[in-house]
Amino acid sequence: MNIKKIRNDFPIFAQHTNPELIFLDSAASAQKPNLVIDAITTYYQSQNANIHRGLYSLSEQATTAYEEVREKVSRFINAQNSCEVIFTKGTTEGINFIASAWAERHLKHGDEILLSHVEHHANLLPWQRIAQKTGALLKFIPLNQSTFLLETDGELINSRTKLVAVTISSNVLGNVWPEGSLEKIISQAHNVGAKVLLDAAQVVGHKPVDVQKLRPDFMVFSGHKALGPTGVGVLYINQQLHDEVEPYQVGGSMVYEVAWEHATWAQAPAKFEAGTPPIAAVIGLGATIDYISENIMFNELAAHYGALSTQLIDGLQALEDVKIYGNIQRMKQEGHLVCFTIKGIHSHDIAAYLASKNIALRAGHHCAQPLIRLLDVDALVRASFAAYTTTDEVQALINHLPHAMKILKK
Repeated sequence: MNIKKIRNDFPIFAQHTNPELIFLDSAASAQKPNLVIDAITTYYQSQNANIHRGLYSLSEQATTAYEEVREKVSRFINAQNSCEVIFTKGTTEGINFIASAWAERHLKHGDEILLSHVEHHANLLPWQRIAQKTGALLKFIPLNQSTFLLETDGELINSRTKLVAVTISSNVLGNVWPEGSLEKIISQAHNVGAKVLLDAAQVVGHKPVDVQKLRPDFMVFSGHKALGPTGVGVLYINQQLHDEVEPYQVGGSMVYEVAWEHATWAQAPAKFEAGTPPIAAVIGLGATIDYISENIMFNELAAHYGALSTQLIDGLQALEDVKIYGNIQRMKQEGHLVCFTIKGIHSHDIAAYLASKNIALRAGHHCAQPLIRLLDVDALVRASFAAYTTTDEVQALINHLPHAMKILKK
């Protein structure tokens, strides 16, 4: 994997744009390569038309381009059928979609929803609302605060479990699953008839994701965290559940027939995509998949991440009063993010100082406030990587921290 070549594909790093930029916030939203930007521009310049409606050539071209992306996504996550790929605004909408269109209709008082202690707000708040509406109960897979791995050996799943909704990888701690435990949880859920939703926002684009191997009933991810555009995401719904899931929204495009007082729905995926979709963003997502397929080998990317994480962790451990959060062995193997605190200095102050040195990273609760409270901190500094991140950028962060600590501790 040619990191220098890959970096040159991202115009934001060009000498005439941001020559001093050190971008270490890719877990929040990754940068976009020229191929993706050009695909969106080309659509607006030469293909702009609504889809699934017009009989003229522009509309037919746009429809073909849009549906080709569905096929690409299907192959990318190894779905059995492209009708299992539903385009959304992003991970958050995908989770709310299933909460509203499936869970609210199928859960009842006393049913259990199993989450984990590391969930992003997007995979916690919808289930809080469903629990309040239906009388279902929330249960949580606990986090071991010594190993920073989830404790999955307890009796977590029983006959009352109706849904398991968990992240594949935490946006704060990275990979939190003991080896083989996620697959075991999924099997246990299916054995009692429960459904499984996986939040794949922090893994798609970083490592292979195979829905036929993982066997979720639902899976969600966003384009913008995987080198793609904002405003587009994917909801995978296993084809066997299409009749159990109601449309999340109703309107144009998703109907088979409409009368004054009743309507019938089209078959999936049209059933689940009401109105004009984010056509340009979907086409950009297709270009993203092309870019990843042509330029990134996931085993090489994991090694690259491991080297960056090792470099940063070793640099942090050489400093006094720094605490790292996450399983260090896992992070050094393949982690694409590292969170830390510095004793006596608020994480926001660290991030603000680094921003003055053109180093962009994240500080705060990372939309995971219950987890941050569990870790007994107010905020964490997070550095996160993508394929374009270099060792020089990581070293710049390490080099600036001692002076930041000296200044801020005063």
